[in-house]
Amino acid sequence: MSTHDVAVAAPPDRTNRGSGLLPSLVLAALAFAFVTGETLPVGLLGDMATGLDTSPGVVGLSVTVYAAIAALTAVPVTRLLARWPRRRVLVVAAGAFAAGHVLVAAAPTVGFLMAGRAVAAVAHGLFFAVAMPVAARLAAPQHRGRASGRIAVGGASALVVGTPLATLTGQALGWRAANGAVVVLATVLAVVLVRTLPSLPGAGEDPAAGGRLAPTLRFPGLGVVFAVTLLAVGGHFALFTYLAPYADEHLGVRGPAFSVVLFVFGVASVAGSAIGGRLADARPVTSTRAATALFMVVPAALWASGVVGAPMLGAALLALSGASFSVLAVLTALAVLRRVDDAHAETGNALHSITFQVGILGGSAVGSLCYRLGQLDLIPVVTAASGAVALLIALAVGRAFGPRSGDPVAQDPPGAAATSRRK
Repeated sequence: MSTHDVAVAAPPDRTNRGSGLLPSLVLAALAFAFVTGETLPVGLLGDMATGLDTSPGVVGLSVTVYAAIAALTAVPVTRLLARWPRRRVLVVAAGAFAAGHVLVAAAPTVGFLMAGRAVAAVAHGLFFAVAMPVAARLAAPQHRGRASGRIAVGGASALVVGTPLATLTGQALGWRAANGAVVVLATVLAVVLVRTLPSLPGAGEDPAAGGRLAPTLRFPGLGVVFAVTLLAVGGHFALFTYLAPYADEHLGVRGPAFSVVLFVFGVASVAGSAIGGRLADARPVTSTRAATALFMVVPAALWASGVVGAPMLGAALLALSGASFSVLAVLTALAVLRRVDDAHAETGNALHSITFQVGILGGSAVGSLCYRLGQLDLIPVVTAASGAVALLIALAVGRAFGPRSGDPVAQDPPGAAATSRRK
């Protein structure tokens, strides 16, 4: 193991580290609620359009608007609330998210729908900027990746469980009831968070200095992490956006068979998120390089399986693509927290979220271009190419995913290595 593969021990907080597990699980549950609310309209476009006397396309636009507002407001709102204790920030974010969905559930018009989605989106950007750094602060240094990774697992689980459940609830009880269920879940979790999360200070006496973009971007290696993030997210969403037509046309996987593949894809994504957190604690540089290599190889093999007519292999590779991306996504997110100090952690995390959203938009656009040009078969090649560039970067300057130069390294407590092996 190289010295770059050792996790960083940041300065300790005045917090009981042993109390970090329960709050991080509550934060993961809140991440589940946030992503479920974000994607809720996807399965209920027709019902919501009928109820608001508009078109499904207009309701679908609310998903795009949500993502854009969350990305644009994450940094400024986080900076605005830099002096607030982190528990208050997270509880307010959960409360505002619930309030936004109250507006959506009661919306008499599309205007009210968009207003409610906008309120929820601002809360979404704030929550995800703060939640992962808080989970890391509560954990022992050697377990920070695992603790922060729980947030990613919560969000990924929403796509597998939360969105389908919200769709079923909406179909059975109406789309307003589905939004009401999100309100109840977020409110209950906010109350639990008040009781379980220790009081953590904000950015300190000069929060504005810790939140400015320029000082954050000056941390060595952060640009490398963002570049790999952009390539990975863009490549993944070029394929993910057109997963259904690709599986249909080039693998012959459709109908119930595709539903099974999509479910396995989701489960693999959740597993990848959990694995990514553990790998970040163990060997961040080596793991990032390996994950990037896998991210390159899987879509290339997927393309080859379509060429030679191997649908079973292609279906398995589709599912594996979810895991390979999720591992890499968590490793890049945790690398941001490793590269910056505590005063810049939330701004760095917000910038990572913005990079993620830009990657989604760019990747979807590239996939759309291939589709419109009749080159659907080339989309996995595009994904593999983006993975190849990311791998070259990770191989050349992979130390950006390890600890900052000159930082102390975390030492496992006596017997921790043996315990880890037994687990």
